[in-house]
Amino acid sequence: MLSNASSSATLAKSIFKSKTFWGAVLTAVAAIAPIVAKSVNDYQENHKIDPNSVAQIVVVLATTGVTILGRLDASGPVYTPNGFPGPNKPE
Repeated sequence: MLSNASSSATLAKSIFKSKTFWGAVLTAVAAIAPIVAKSVNDYQENHKIDPNSVAQIVVVLATTGVTILGRLDASGPVYTPNGFPGPNKPE
């Protein structure tokens, strides 16, 4: 007889196969890239780093981390309201 831990591990997939994970990562990269580019340019001109840019990057990374944690903790099925793409709630 299989325990719950081993049976759930058998059904689990790698985080790297998760569309949610990759969507979060790519969104973070898209959000951070312009901030980094501007910060590098400013540093080359002024030899200073703007703390606002650092704060923006921290916020993007923190929210990305929360998104990924949400994906890791997800266990139940997801449905969408009528009229939206995706599976509807069963009646």
